[in-house]
Amino acid sequence: MIGGGALTAIYTDGACEGNPGPGGWAVVMYFEDDAVHEVGGGDPQTTNNRMELQAAIEALKLWRQISPRGEIALYTDSEYVLKGITQWIHNWKRRGWKTAANKPVLNQDLWQALDALNDPAVTWHHVRGHSGNVGNERCDAIARSFSRGQPIPLRQHPRLRG
Repeated sequence: MIGGGALTAIYTDGACEGNPGPGGWAVVMYFEDDAVHEVGGGDPQTTNNRMELQAAIEALKLWRQISPRGEIALYTDSEYVLKGITQWIHNWKRRGWKTAANKPVLNQDLWQALDALNDPAVTWHHVRGHSGNVGNERCDAIARSFSRGQPIPLRQHPRLRG
């Protein structure tokens, strides 16, 4: 718990200008005391799926620092991330990181990192992109700004700065 309010929800998003091309990722964290903490980053040459995965990884890293024992709802507009972490990953691991077609899993490095950070306390949710959801829209704006190399100002929780 930080600043008098527990973490209540995390939103993640990734964006790419071209696919592959310059990309950005974003995390927006909401606290019960109405505080907000936003982070983002980018990569000069990547894909949209890699940025979606990176956003989820960064979100879980922060969650573990802030609220390692608390449950959290994580929202993503990426069905790739949602289905990957909740359904597909079990078979990939059982097959030695191969798909049903016996091909290597794409983005295996990021899937393994996400799997290592995932926890039963995380509840994964899909939110439809560009549907007016405030958390998703803000994540999209941040991720796009990083993908364009022009990051917008981020809201920073005072106890998480640094």
